Amino acid sequence: MPNNTIDQMTLHRYLGEHLLGSESGLNHFKAAHHTWAGTAYSDRFESLHQQVKDDQADLKRIMDRLGCRQRPLARLLAPVAKLAGHVNPFNPLRMRTLAAAQVQLDVLTGLLNAKLRMWQTLLLMLPHDPRLDQALLQDLSHRAESQISQLKALSDETWPERFAPQEHENQEERRR
Repeated sequence: MPNNTIDQMTLHRYLGEHLLGSESGLNHFKAAHHTWAGTAYSDRFESLHQQVKDDQADLKRIMDRLGCRQRPLARLLAPVAKLAGHVNPFNPLRMRTLAAAQVQLDVLTGLLNAKLRMWQTLLLMLPHDPRLDQALLQDLSHRAESQISQLKALSDETWPERFAPQEHENQEERRR
């Protein structure tokens, strides 16, 4: 039986809102994969998309274990969240060479940071709710940190394509 110090309704809403955000986030990662399709970075973006998808599945399992039920409004908003990610408002033309591509990478990093904070917040609740799985939450936190590092590396490696195209072209020529 969980300790009554955790307001279950607030916890359920919190997790439901993160689940809703993950619907949009998944599509944002899919859009980034499309942006970088056909490049040396494509597989890494696909990997990140799959990792985020796996984390969403773990969030759903955690919610089930805690008895969370998706609120009717959240069910109505889920398709809208998916559509927002699919439309890709941060880089609608899916152009890697535009500043919008950097905004897209920055937003993805923000989404991953929000997910990391969720896992860390749940870790703080461990002493108050025995239904939470410490090993899983620690793993999810490490996975989020790894995803942030992976995305940062991609951003660091690709910035010249957006902000110094001449230098990028020179680097490409030297590699050939």
